[in-house]
This record gives sequence, C-alpha cells and structure tokens, in this order.
Amino acid sequence: MTINKNFKRAALSVAVSALFTATAVTAAPAQSIGQDAALAATAQKLSSQSTLGTQFIIKYKDASSQMMGLSAADLAPAKMQQRAESFVQDFKSSKASARAQYVRPMALSNHHVMRADKKLSAKEAQAFMNEVVASGNVEYIEIDQMLKPFATPNDPRYNDQWHYYEAAAGINAPAAWDKATGQGVVVAVLDTGYRPHLDLDANILPGYDMISNTFVANDGGARDNDARDPGDAVTRGECGTDSSGQPVPRADQDSSWHGTHVAGTVAAVTNNGEGVAGVAYDAKVVPVRVLGKCGGLTSDIADGIIWASGGSDRVPANANPAVVINMSLGGGGACSATTQNAINQARNNGTVIVIAAGNDNDNSANYNPGNCNGVVNVASVGRDGSRAYYSNYGANIDVAAPGGAQSFADDPEGILSTHNSGSGAPSNDSYHYSQGTSMAAPHVAGVAALIKQAKPSATPDEVETILKNTTRSFAGSCSNCGTGVVDAAAAVNEALGDVVTPPTGNTLEDGVAKTGLSGAAGSNQFFTFDVPAGKTNVTFTMSGGTGDADLYVKLGSQPTSSSYDCRPYEGGNAEVCSFDAPQAGTYHVMINGYKAYSGVSLVAATSGSSTGGPQAGGGTIEDISASSGQWVHYTIEVPEGMSDFTVKTFGGSGDADLFVKFGSQPTTSSYDCRPYENGNTETCVITNPQAGTWHLSINAYRTFSGLTLDAQYKP
Repeated sequence: MTINKNFKRAALSVAVSALFTATAVTAAPAQSIGQDAALAATAQKLSSQSTLGTQFIIKYKDASSQMMGLSAADLAPAKMQQRAESFVQDFKSSKASARAQYVRPMALSNHHVMRADKKLSAKEAQAFMNEVVASGNVEYIEIDQMLKPFATPNDPRYNDQWHYYEAAAGINAPAAWDKATGQGVVVAVLDTGYRPHLDLDANILPGYDMISNTFVANDGGARDNDARDPGDAVTRGECGTDSSGQPVPRADQDSSWHGTHVAGTVAAVTNNGEGVAGVAYDAKVVPVRVLGKCGGLTSDIADGIIWASGGSDRVPANANPAVVINMSLGGGGACSATTQNAINQARNNGTVIVIAAGNDNDNSANYNPGNCNGVVNVASVGRDGSRAYYSNYGANIDVAAPGGAQSFADDPEGILSTHNSGSGAPSNDSYHYSQGTSMAAPHVAGVAALIKQAKPSATPDEVETILKNTTRSFAGSCSNCGTGVVDAAAAVNEALGDVVTPPTGNTLEDGVAKTGLSGAAGSNQFFTFDVPAGKTNVTFTMSGGTGDADLYVKLGSQPTSSSYDCRPYEGGNAEVCSFDAPQAGTYHVMINGYKAYSGVSLVAATSGSSTGGPQAGGGTIEDISASSGQWVHYTIEVPEGMSDFTVKTFGGSGDADLFVKFGSQPTTSSYDCRPYENGNTETCVITNPQAGTWHLSINAYRTFSGLTLDAQYKP
C-alpha cells in the first residue's frame, strides 16, 4: 500500500462583524432579521425581568473615535459616568416610548446600566432600544437579562460521593490526588454566595457581593464585601409572570444554598474527619455573589467575572485573582455581548471559565453563557454514565461530568455536597444530594484547578485542551456530550507530562492461559501478545474468579480507559475481544479493576492462516498537525474483494475533522463519510468498499497536533 501525502493550505476568509439581533440593537447592524423573530428573542430575554422595570446595558461608542477633542480629565471614569448620566437625562425628557433612569456604570469600559420606569412588553422594549441607538453615540444596547442557577479521604461521607471514584461516571479523582490537590490555586464561584460551613470555611477567601438590586440581594443592601448567602427563597408569583401570564415561580420555593453546594464540590475541606471531600480540596474559593431572589442580572454577572479574574475599577480589587471561574448559571438566548466582553477580559487575565450547559434537555446552542466563546461548556451524566435526562447537549459541549439523575428529593443518585438546613433564612450546616449541570460544572472546575497546580503556566486554551483530550469514553449513551467524561488522573498526568509505561514480563503465549490474576478496585495490569501475519482471527478471553474486572485491548500501544480497540464492559469477569483478519503486530491488553477481583484467567489465541485470495492491509501515519482551517490530504489504494474499510483518527490535541471520499478529494460539502465529532477521535467504516483510490482528508476545525491517522481494509 502506498500513502501519498499532500498538504494544501486552504484560503481562509475571516469575516468579523458585530451582530446583535433582537436583544441587542447596534448603531449599524451587520445583518437584519425578521420582525417576528426579533420580538420573540426580545420576549425571551424579558421573561426573566418580571419584578423589575425593564433594565438595559448600554455600550457607548469608543471614546478614542467619538471624543477626540476631549482632554484626559474628560475621559476619566467619573467624567464618563457624568456624560452617561447626562445622556440618560436628555433621553428621559425626549419623546421616547418610556422614561429612563440611570442605574450605574459597569466594570467594562464604556458600559452602563439604565432602567425603564416600567416593565416593557417585547414590542415596547424593541422600540425603546431602537430609539436609544438612533439618539447617537451608542454602540449597542441590550436587555440586562436575569440568569438563574442551573440547578480516599477519611471524611465519613466520602463513600457516598460515587461521582469521584466509580468507573461508569466518576472523575477518577483518587488517582489524581497523589499528584495534585489544588494547592496554591484560586477558584472563583459566581453563584448565590456561600454559607459559613464547618466543611468549607478553611478554604474560603474574601469574596464580594456584586448584586446591585436590593430586591434580588435580599440582604438589606446592595453591593458590599459580604458574599454570604442570606437565602433566595421566593413565594408563588414573587418573581412576576411568564410570557403566558403564569406566576413565577408557580409554587413557593425554599432557599437553594446553591453556591454553598457548588463550592463544596470544588474545594470542601478534606481529610478533616468531617462530611465530604472536594475535587481540589487544597484549592481556595473566592465566592462572588451574583445570584439572589429570582436569579441574577447579566450586568452584575459580567462585573463579577471581571472582578474575580483580577480586573475592576468600580469596587475594591480582588486580592486573590482566580485562575478558574465556575458559573453554574444561565438562561435562554444568544450569548450577551456584555458577557462575551467580560469573558474575553477574564481570559486575557489568564482565567479558565467553566460553565454549566443547562437543564432543559435541549440544544445547548440556545443557552447562555455556555454558548459564549472561550468557555468550557459542561454537560451532565448520571451514575450509569449516560446523559442525564435533563442535561442540555450539542456541538458546543466540550466535556461531561457527573451531575446525577435523581428520582426524588435528596436521592443518593445525585451529587453530595455542603448545604444548609434553612428553608428560608440560614440555619445549620448540612449536606444534601442535588442534581443538574450546576453540579457537573464544579467537578470540571475542580479538575481545572488540579491541572493549574500541575502546570501553573497552562493558558485557558491549554487547560481546555487537556480536559478534552484526557476524557474517558462514555459508559452509556451520551450523544453530543463532548469528548467524554472528565478524568482527573489522566488530566493531571498530561499536565505533568507523565508517561505511564506498561510493566514488562507479562507476555502472553498463544493458547496459554495466565491464571490466578487479582487486583484492587481501580488497579490496572498489562500484558502484550504478538500476532504474526496471515492469521484469520485472534481472540482474547477473560474468565473465572470473583469480583468485577474489565478487559481492554489495543493494537500498537497500551490501552487506557478512553483509548482502546475493544472493551466489552460487561458485569463480572466473563469478557471476550475477537478480531477477524487481524493486523500483524503487538496487541496490548489491560485488565482494570472495576471492583476488586481475584482468581481470573486470561488467554490469547490465534487461529487459521490465510493462503491465497485477497489480503488485509492498511497503514498508519502519526504526529499529524495543522493550523485552524488547514486541510491535510492522503490517499490509499484499496484492492478488490474487501468487505470492510475502516479509517480512524485519534490522539493529540485540538480538534480535527475526518473526511473520506472515493475517487476524489472530499470537501466540507462533498464526502462519503464525515463523523464530525468534537476532538480528534473519529471513525469511518465503509462496508464493501469500491476498489481503487480512496482520499482521506483531515480538516483543522481548530488547530491540532500529535494526531494519528489509521486506515485498514480486510476481506
């Protein structure tokens, strides 16, 4: 077989435009949309602002282009605020559809908050925004949307935290803790604040209450340096009505203590003989209170993002800038321009942003801020490793993590963490099982903290790449849930550059069983078996004994929990991997202890010898790389008489897309196979392939490197 390599650099045309549809009106829109769609999008954002006069975020045009004649003093924040207030005052006395009130400046440059004197309908809000933009010196205006929560230590309840150690959906934390615990890393939790808690206090740093509205704050004031959670309980209808006129909420709701639960997953104090463990239990948490009664305003959340990452000029600076931010919150609609600007600034400060994808069993592209650029968007799996019934899904999901799937309140199938027993006002320390992508995200934020300890120089993009490239394959069904379930140990190993070398001396002989094998839960042992050319079958059989072991087989390199050619994943110890017309080479076998096991036998056996007729063949190319948008092209000749042609890409970092086509080079719109998965692991299987030249092309959806391409055909 001959593989011909031909690089072709695609011409990239990048069009950058500021597009704001119904919920953000610009001075010069790049694209128009239908009026019905505009009003629908506006109504979606407005549905969150039920008890407040409709509130807006305005960005004034950049001072450098609009105020060229002004002095440095005129451009100072105080002067700019005065000018903004003056603008609102002038607008208040105009013939506008609603009267406007200036609320406050934001941490983002040239961004301010204003409020109409009444709750506006979608049509009124759209007209109001159009009038504001038409008045001049305004770059854009958008609804200030209310977002909501998405709802082996000695710690006595660690055994209840299945989400840390179980094979199906756990994050493999115990194997990571020998190398990283989050020491020296700061994680900001943007949420409802926190409650002082015996199992949390030692890891809490000074935070801030960013809530600017006294009703939402529910603590008798507005912004201050007290990030404690006073409770967010609401009565039926206290948050107003929805678009159909139904009360929000439809029934009384107790306080959620959401931020306390999330913070405990990130960094509950561990090995203290109390309660539960945290993922990064030596990390510190900066609580930033942005959610209160009925949720939290986009303007407050954006300011919280900037403050947490170390950048703010409106309140006292954060003395402990976070390198990881967790936001288990969100709402429907496109990513707010204001939120995106805040995320960009935080990323420039070196901060990783982890977001909960949402709990609507819907396409995650429809929910913000998970649909913003530059974030790690997290879906949820239940205890069986399948997508949780509520979890959002989609092409913009990066990874999944355990979020639980409960059938009743405090069901142990959920995620156990720190809590408070108060139904309204705070009461006593407690622990509680909860479910949601809100619970999945802090697992990922905790693993990001472990990565940052292992590799302090890692950029936000590098942390995201490590998280995505080291995930474990899903034990159940989880389509469009990212690259897999986050694996803390694999992520830390990659961050450290550790290479796990299989033990030597465990060579299997054809037809000779290895007996009496045993191992602890979570342990691995490795074997190798050489298959000569011309064999018609090789079979690996594990059997006997007690407990539960899992068999993994891979040609050419050691398998892992996320990279293998065969993994039966059955209960007990009876598992078989069989390969017809196997490729000659060294097969690597791993036995993993799903639970402790003993008395297990393992045998590898080949059969037959092919003589005459069509022969199997193929080839492998390693260490392929390309920049974003670039194509890499190969060809392979497939002979007559083949029944199967399989092409795989795997390994490395970034995001590569595989395209396969017979007879000519594929394109993004013309191909015979295109898996279009996240990451680099993609497979095309062609049954009864035509004889002739097949074109194998790889497109860099994002810059990738270290990729392996493997193409095999067999009769």
